[in-house]
Amino acid sequence: MAGVAEAFGYNEANGFALPGKGSAMRVLKTCLWIAGLLCLLAVFGVFLPLRVLQSLASAFGGSLPEGPVFVYMVRVMSATYVAIGVFYVMLARDPIRYGVMVPFSGVAALSVGACCGLFGVLSGMPLLWFLGDFLCCVVLGVLILAFWRRATGDET
Repeated sequence: MAGVAEAFGYNEANGFALPGKGSAMRVLKTCLWIAGLLCLLAVFGVFLPLRVLQSLASAFGGSLPEGPVFVYMVRVMSATYVAIGVFYVMLARDPIRYGVMVPFSGVAALSVGACCGLFGVLSGMPLLWFLGDFLCCVVLGVLILAFWRRATGDET
């Protein structure tokens, strides 16, 4: 467990401090991998039968509309998230190679998080339906931007 704490900049003498460039790059890669793997989980939305999706929705206290437009939207949205997951995994493998795309991915995550929070509240969705998306996107976006800056010295 000490290795994880040290990767995030913790030491017993000083508590938390900014990690060095090498550690920051490892944490950045970890954040990108997490973002990628979470997005890749959407593959289930591409293939799961509608009755299974309905069961999942009812487990969270809601229901899903029926009809071809809804099914189409769920499948396309899920496929889009899978593609975004592949993008994050590509970035995680070699962040320096993809340069400006890394901070863009952090800003994009923050933007999606803001949309999740805003539209979740405005549409009256149950908190559990959008809070996880909101928090994951915002936290990962902030971490990606912070560790990119630390790993590269990029002040943009």
